[in-house]
Amino acid sequence: MTETSSNGSFSPRLGMCEVCAAKEARYACPKCEVKTCSLACVQIHKKELACDGQRDRTKFVPLSQMTAREFMSDYCFLEEATRYAEARQSDRSKRFTHDNSNNRSLPVPQHRLRTAAHSRSIRLQLLLPNFSRHKENTTYLDWKLRRLFWRVEWLFVNIPLEEDDDGQAQPVARFVDARCDENETLANLALKYVDLQQETALRHRKRLAHHQTAGIGQLNFWLRAEGVPRSATCCYALEAAKPLGKNLAGKTIVEFPTIYVTYHPKPPLGLEAIESELDEEISSACPPAAKKAKEEQEEDNHDKSNNRSLLEPQVASTCVDDRELEEDSSASEEEAEIDIFRGIATSFPSEDESEEEDEDNNLAFEGSYTEQGDAEPSERKSGT
Repeated sequence: MTETSSNGSFSPRLGMCEVCAAKEARYACPKCEVKTCSLACVQIHKKELACDGQRDRTKFVPLSQMTAREFMSDYCFLEEATRYAEARQSDRSKRFTHDNSNNRSLPVPQHRLRTAAHSRSIRLQLLLPNFSRHKENTTYLDWKLRRLFWRVEWLFVNIPLEEDDDGQAQPVARFVDARCDENETLANLALKYVDLQQETALRHRKRLAHHQTAGIGQLNFWLRAEGVPRSATCCYALEAAKPLGKNLAGKTIVEFPTIYVTYHPKPPLGLEAIESELDEEISSACPPAAKKAKEEQEEDNHDKSNNRSLLEPQVASTCVDDRELEEDSSASEEEAEIDIFRGIATSFPSEDESEEEDEDNNLAFEGSYTEQGDAEPSERKSGT
């Protein structure tokens, strides 16, 4: 544990304890490499650093720092991983990591159960045998009566906080009915938890005081949504006067239904009520950011329309002024064109003047012709 220095004195090999700093360290934590001197210091370091004391076998180690111990540790780790995978493959209940209902063959009772639910427009999904919810499911089909008896999980919310057997406060009271007739209404099925004349209600009178005070007529029922986007925050509103089978129609059920019971008309805290699976798919297709941007765009369009309505009188007046200016400019252009045509017209003689000029020209032509005619005989005489 100690080393001998050159001067003959002994020095601790691990140094002093990093927890108490009073004694020589004797142990080193395999995970965080904290040096301690005793069990008390080891427990203190685990509590303060949240350390479990187990070496991280997947921690990166540079190749230059690899030793025979690291190589052997990696080899053993790979061997353990191989044995784990082989053990899971040999276990029939754990060989699958996901369920493909189309390829997995179901036992005859489960196949009949799912077929009967499908005939009632209920999409029943059955989990693998190793799931605890599948093991707890007691839903069955009475083949002679052609009737389904569902296992129903009741969750009464908004109850007074009361510590359970483990000493933890539970804000939700959970009850389970192994077999509930699908033809019974929700009000009749939940009556035994509300009616003080029944033994179950008297036994849980303290926890269900608010629900019993409200009465069965004031209770609201909500079905946990399954098989839809954001199913953890969605639920369906159920009608207390309808039978259980009618309320489950058109819904997806994983093994058995889970129903919330509240004495407020609003869904439980943290859940959002949806109408159908199609509505949820449509709303989930548009992410929250896109919804917010769309709302902001609609608000901007609304503001723009209001501003446009306020500016319409001013725009109309400016349009009238522009039209007047255009009319004035067009009138001035027309007057200029008329003046030009007038100037061109004055440059040409009028019809009377042109007629007089034509007559004068004709007279002059006739005169010249007669003179030429008179001169011809004289010329002939002289020529002869």
